Amino acid sequence: MTHALRPGAGLRKYDQAAATADAFAAKFDGVDLSLSPGKVLIALKRAASYERIPLRVITLIDLLFSWTKPQDWMPGSTPVVWPSNALLAEKLGVGVRQVQNILKQAQQLGLIAFRDSPNGHRGGQRAANGALRWAYGIVLAPIGARYREFVEIAERGAAKDKELEVLNRRLKACRRKVRELAQTVVDRDLLHVDGDRELALVHMAAAQLKGSRDPDLLRSCVEQMEEREKALAEEVRLALTEKSNMAMEEISCTHEAGFAHITTTNQIQSAKAVTGSGSAESSSRGSVTLRSAEESLVEKDLAIHGVTPSFLAEVAPDICADLLHDDRPWGVVVATAERLSAQHQIPAHAWREACRVMGVRGAAASVIATIQKFRSGDVRKPGAYLRGMSEKAAKGELHLGRTMHGLKEANRALAVRCMETTATARPIGALLRSLDGTAQGMLRRHT
Repeated sequence: MTHALRPGAGLRKYDQAAATADAFAAKFDGVDLSLSPGKVLIALKRAASYERIPLRVITLIDLLFSWTKPQDWMPGSTPVVWPSNALLAEKLGVGVRQVQNILKQAQQLGLIAFRDSPNGHRGGQRAANGALRWAYGIVLAPIGARYREFVEIAERGAAKDKELEVLNRRLKACRRKVRELAQTVVDRDLLHVDGDRELALVHMAAAQLKGSRDPDLLRSCVEQMEEREKALAEEVRLALTEKSNMAMEEISCTHEAGFAHITTTNQIQSAKAVTGSGSAESSSRGSVTLRSAEESLVEKDLAIHGVTPSFLAEVAPDICADLLHDDRPWGVVVATAERLSAQHQIPAHAWREACRVMGVRGAAASVIATIQKFRSGDVRKPGAYLRGMSEKAAKGELHLGRTMHGLKEANRALAVRCMETTATARPIGALLRSLDGTAQGMLRRHT
């Protein structure tokens, strides 16, 4: 009864994969005379990566081909080899059980079939001319029968690879261009252009599609990114054109009648500058009237909090060396602020707008506060920060006096920390002040 229930116990299992492999082997009727077994093997190897054939299977097939002869692939013959599993394990450097698993996988992929002898052993015999007389073992005929299929798979895969390569190059070029445009936005301070968002999008697209083998998905994404790149390039071009036109307007202002440059020297006495409590009448950064008919809210706030030129020297001694003398007028403060704004690439129109909204003294104090925060790392873009202060001042929300007192306390705390760290360390502003005091003392002794 046991034999009736399990008639094939201990024999090779015959399933759908085995039936498919036998069908391929039955179709084999030799290969073209112009083809050698090596060319058939090469076609399989080229198609292997596109058919997801494991490398260990290809290595086994390559080894099995070494036991075939050219006449085995002629019409009327069948390529059969009969190495034992132990020999294959020795040649491949693996265990016998692994050899059995690899052979089974090769059969499931339709690459080999099996021809079993009556007693289940592999074996064969060749004639004097090398032709097979009889053979039982591993049949390689399915590979020869599928030669044209493997060639077509390799050609389609190569074409797909080329298309993917072109699309990936386009995506990389797009990402590079967006990076250039985003850097232009930062360098030229184009505040109304959102380059960071476009840069983040193209980086995210490149990361998501890395290693993708779907040409349609990749092509769709690349086309979208290129459209966004063109839109960003046009937006940057318009912004640069607008900024260039504004710069030309500023240059043309220097040719207007009554225009005078403000220069910063040790003794400022310009023909159109007021050296008392007032300020200069014209600015070298544009046609801005620096004399106000009445004090702005910001200037009144500075006066309430006692912010004077000497106070500003204590707030930012490192950048206000010209204000170390106690008798310096606001005209020197304005000239210093203009010089600082030019050195730190604050746009001229941002300076003019600050003068219009906050008054010249308020604008000068705002520039000094902005540069001081920029040097401490609290501000990344001085021009944008000054515009923000102007917007707050226009709404009556800017409290510059309190800001100045806060900066003064921060500078004093920094000086204390420096002296605690090194006994001889002193802030640069304090050193300048002491040197200036020493020079005045020497002048008194000589006079």
